Amino acid sequence: MASPASRIPHARLRAGLVVAALGLAALTGCTPSAAQGGESPSAAATATTAPSTTATAPAAASGALDRDELAGLFSGIQFRAAEYDSIAAMLESIYPGLTVSDAACLAPFGAGWESAGDAVEWGTSNDRSMTAVVASAADDAAAKALVAQAEEAIARCANGRELFAMQGVPVTTAVEPFDVAVTGADDVQGWRVTGDVGGSPFTLVGATVRTGQNVLALVGWDPETSADYVPQATQLFVDRIASATAN
Repeated sequence: MASPASRIPHARLRAGLVVAALGLAALTGCTPSAAQGGESPSAAATATTAPSTTATAPAAASGALDRDELAGLFSGIQFRAAEYDSIAAMLESIYPGLTVSDAACLAPFGAGWESAGDAVEWGTSNDRSMTAVVASAADDAAAKALVAQAEEAIARCANGRELFAMQGVPVTTAVEPFDVAVTGADDVQGWRVTGDVGGSPFTLVGATVRTGQNVLALVGWDPETSADYVPQATQLFVDRIASATAN
């Protein structure tokens, strides 16, 4: 995947961050104003917990990856791991000032996945147009539950599409499935948020993918690259997960 970093002017990057923040607020189906009782991404991520399962993880679960192995997935594909102390801090850096009233709505972004187990890693692409969170859950059932969380959030938080505002700018949105063509994965859930901010269209593209007990949440905000880069980056992660678990 060719490096896109040098092709994104700083002015467009700043504008894109604002549009992305508005798009994320739209996905959550929540108010973007802290004064209206919203939570910051940090509070949201802290409040989000992985669903509990009754299954007991085996002593050496098949396909399990430790955090070092997960960090290795990021290297060589223009992503950086271990740059932020928490997933919430990473999201705040991409979507500054965003607030949400329902933490569960951020599940498609991997928010709160630290609670999914000891092996979780996260980072941004080199050009900061994408974020990725990878968790190696206790077993397949726990991994499936993370995917179900994202699916539920996409369906539930898209209900009642309303007019949103950020700093007085009205936001209209629509959430729809996005066909992410990925091979070698057990579950793939793709989504796209499209909308309008004061006459300027925006798009967010995301994918939640499970390979055995390993789950990836990848989101791209840049409207010029996300439709192509999110599937490409998702496939690269899936291929690396397959290679790591085969060793």
